[in-house]
Amino acid sequence: MGVDFDLTGLHDDHTIRAGVPPPLSELCVRVLAAHFAHRPTLRGIAPRYINRLTELLPTTLPLEVTGPLIDDEGYWKRCATNRWENCTISEHGSSWKRCYFEKNLTDFLETFDPLKTDTEELMRMLAISKDYVFSLRVKQFLSHLDMEMLLQNVPTLCNLDMTFGVKDIGMEYERSLFGMKMSDVTSLAKALRVTETLTILSLPCNLLDDNTMRVLATGLQANSTITSLDLSHNKIADRGVKAIAKLLTDKAVLLSLDLSDNHVHADGGKYFGRALKINSSLETLNLRLNRLGDEGGKMLLEGLAHNSTLTHLNLSCNALDHDSAQQLGSIVSSSTSLQNLDLSGNVFSEDAGRLLRDGLQHNRTLTSMDLRLNQISVDTAAAIDETCKSNKFEMQRARRLIFEEQQMAQYGHK
Repeated sequence: MGVDFDLTGLHDDHTIRAGVPPPLSELCVRVLAAHFAHRPTLRGIAPRYINRLTELLPTTLPLEVTGPLIDDEGYWKRCATNRWENCTISEHGSSWKRCYFEKNLTDFLETFDPLKTDTEELMRMLAISKDYVFSLRVKQFLSHLDMEMLLQNVPTLCNLDMTFGVKDIGMEYERSLFGMKMSDVTSLAKALRVTETLTILSLPCNLLDDNTMRVLATGLQANSTITSLDLSHNKIADRGVKAIAKLLTDKAVLLSLDLSDNHVHADGGKYFGRALKINSSLETLNLRLNRLGDEGGKMLLEGLAHNSTLTHLNLSCNALDHDSAQQLGSIVSSSTSLQNLDLSGNVFSEDAGRLLRDGLQHNRTLTSMDLRLNQISVDTAAAIDETCKSNKFEMQRARRLIFEEQQMAQYGHK
């Protein structure tokens, strides 16, 4: 009597001729895969068979089993693509295993309701994920969990992007469902004092205002790891900016600060101007879509004149005018650090444009200046753009020469 063998799922390397049974090693791997849920171990299996074994494993095995045992990227790719349509692993360190665990924990946190799900289930999920989660992007956070507990139980977390809101709410909108409460901010401030791994913190669209910002700043003041802070699309005004500016001391580690689309007025520009005079860490500052006005812009730029580290500055849509342009003309003529400057959507006149053009005559570092939606003539804008392009070309040429010199020094003439 003939024996029927199941040939489904065979890899090309294992394809056999009809009527010929598969090799004994293949049969053993199939048996191991079929019983893996009951006997989860890779001990004693030759390395050359492990990839074949993971090919046959179902993607529904418990994460407590597969997480510690399986590192094969092919297996985790199957798990991720079977569950989610869009998986961009470049957002997860180009690792399918990390992608799966981060998206899985994100989904859990976005739907977790302590009134419907036992807190023990949350602790179990955090315990399963703690070694594989480095980045979280949570766009719905209804549970208002203790942030200190969350960060302590995910000690590898480096990047946290969190919005307290509701997705797909439809006609059931309630104001109370959106934004961080004072208790949330207080909890996060406490967590920031003790975290040793978090380097990127993004809190967009959380209805943060001056009062909540001042509380959050107390946690940031005691933090020495965060290098990138995104507070865009909130309601932070001048008193909140004053608290933020106090973080920008000469000992600060913050490299990037995004306050776009807030309520920053002239006093906020003054506070930032004072901070930029002494700060030596900040490289990127985004104040797009605020209300600095010409006075606030001028005071901020007066501080920038004494700064030697800022490379990217966005002041678009702030009603900047002649006084700001005059200060900018002086800055760009002597700056050795500023590379990208966005001034679009302001009210610069043709005279302001000429001030910027003339200031650029001695500049060698600015490679981009965006002046769209101003009252500057096409010819003046074109002259500024040409100077920036020339600077960019010369910088690329200098980098290329340095690279070639390093290669020659390392390998010698051939």
